[in-house]
Amino acid sequence: MAFEFKGGGFVRRVLVGSSLLAMAGLAATSYVGTARADGHDGHDGHDGHEQHDGHEQHDHQPSKYTVGLFGDMPYNALGKQQYPNLLQDVNDAHVAFSIFDGDLKSGGDGACTDANLYAPALDSFSMLWQPLVWLPGDNDWTDCWGRYGAGTSAPGADDPLERLAHERALFASTNYSLGQKKLRLTRESQEGGSYALYSENVRWQYGPVVFIGLNVQGSNDNYPYAGVDGETRTQAQIDVQRAEERARKAADLHWLSEGFDYAKRVHALGVMVVFQADLNFNNEQHLADTRSYDALPDYQNALRDASLAFPGQVALVHGDSHYFKLDQPLSGPKGGVVPNFVRVETFGARNTHWVRATIDANDPHVFSFEPRIVPGNVD
Repeated sequence: MAFEFKGGGFVRRVLVGSSLLAMAGLAATSYVGTARADGHDGHDGHDGHEQHDGHEQHDHQPSKYTVGLFGDMPYNALGKQQYPNLLQDVNDAHVAFSIFDGDLKSGGDGACTDANLYAPALDSFSMLWQPLVWLPGDNDWTDCWGRYGAGTSAPGADDPLERLAHERALFASTNYSLGQKKLRLTRESQEGGSYALYSENVRWQYGPVVFIGLNVQGSNDNYPYAGVDGETRTQAQIDVQRAEERARKAADLHWLSEGFDYAKRVHALGVMVVFQADLNFNNEQHLADTRSYDALPDYQNALRDASLAFPGQVALVHGDSHYFKLDQPLSGPKGGVVPNFVRVETFGARNTHWVRATIDANDPHVFSFEPRIVPGNVD
């Protein structure tokens, strides 16, 4: 069933060290040429589409296509067993590309090492026939210090900031997506200066929609408090993470604003924003301690302002809470619903399924979404 708002075998290869980096940085050999990277970085590495004024010429822009959305997987032994079924189901659906919205493993499923986490993830993504755009999740880096107890940290793989830097090197070191075919992406790091770190923040245009990927995290966006949500680190260690969150949030909000500005310039009909964190709209999680989510309202406010100022449709896609949801939770300044904003939460954890988004330039709502239940993963 589709939702709209109207008003098989896989082989695991474990690579470590320089071999893993080489795998992550393989030169793109097959491209999806209808995607637009906006070319604002000023580099001269043209791919046959990009123009000097920051706009690209494409002869075949698709007006209707589908996108695979998934994240928070594979979790634990069952998820690892089921994950190949999901990847094959995405392949069989012939999506234009897919987006992974964070969390390569469950928090308690071992340490954040290459062999346990990053190499299997890269290997899995390489099984997708079409492009895959990766975004980080909190289990991939913020929680690697050992939030979930014994066995979830390892020497040399327990510093969240170092783990994020390592992820950037593995998953975001080029201007192309993962997957067997490639999308060209624009990365915030191309701006340099204070934004040079943030290669995981991405943007691209495909047909009538501009896509914006951000590093916004569960676990209160990596803004911890002593004694809250399993936090046991020293105050000095906490302060380091808070400084990281403040700097990254500034970069995130800058990139979000730039992305909407770009969408207006190219007359996009829609914007899709993707990140990991569940923003806990209207405290829908009924959390008693505001310190569990007080870093998140800044993102809600930015999405509200951007959506109200944008003439087209806006979709937010996120993971984090692990169950499919489709609603309109964002309220305007007078308390009424923001009419052009829809939120989609993807499956995850125990439910190894995905969501298919359909983008249609001839639909006034631009976006529609369908939960895709993988037959082999139902039990």
